[in-house]
Amino acid sequence: MKAKLMVRAVAILLLTSLLSACFGIGSRDEDETVHYYVIDVDRGAVAANFVKNRVLRIKPVKVTSQFRSHNVIYKVGDNEFQPQKMHQFFATPDEMFTEQLKRWLQKTGLFSLVIVDDKQPADMVLETAVTALYGESRDTFSPQSILEMQFFITSTSEDHANALFQTGLRIDIDLEETTPSQVVKGWNIGLKELLFTLEDDLNGFFSKRNP
Repeated sequence: MKAKLMVRAVAILLLTSLLSACFGIGSRDEDETVHYYVIDVDRGAVAANFVKNRVLRIKPVKVTSQFRSHNVIYKVGDNEFQPQKMHQFFATPDEMFTEQLKRWLQKTGLFSLVIVDDKQPADMVLETAVTALYGESRDTFSPQSILEMQFFITSTSEDHANALFQTGLRIDIDLEETTPSQVVKGWNIGLKELLFTLEDDLNGFFSKRNP
């Protein structure tokens, strides 16, 4: 009788182990949890005055191939990058940066209208590239969030179909440690500073162009 009870107990134990393996019954390793992040900045107040007759069309932001992933990226070697598979963006980086850029610039007052629809008429076109988007994780470097962007504005007029404005901006935000949440927080801080700089540069450009 005892032998039968022991066999039954072993069978139940094996069945429980199989169910746990197949369906995740019991405690789950926290490393298996996917964490989602967004890059989201806010300029704050909308400009009190807007220029007239200066429509800007924003083309979709292009992110360099190695940083186009849904995953947060670390730089772990001189030419080596490592995706953090359980730490992802809700949307692709190009979608997020396009939305943030549009939302920021339409508050500046530097343009009468900011659009993304290429079927609508515009006076100028902004092309943007994200050329660096990673967390610094090399042993010999301090923890940082790295963000680098290039901006090009061209005229849609056939008489002035050349580059009107271009600049490249890079910002390195120091972190306490290179963790995904800290890296994303650094990107948000960096993007806000970078967009304020872009706004100042554009303000100076338009002031000289139309004194």
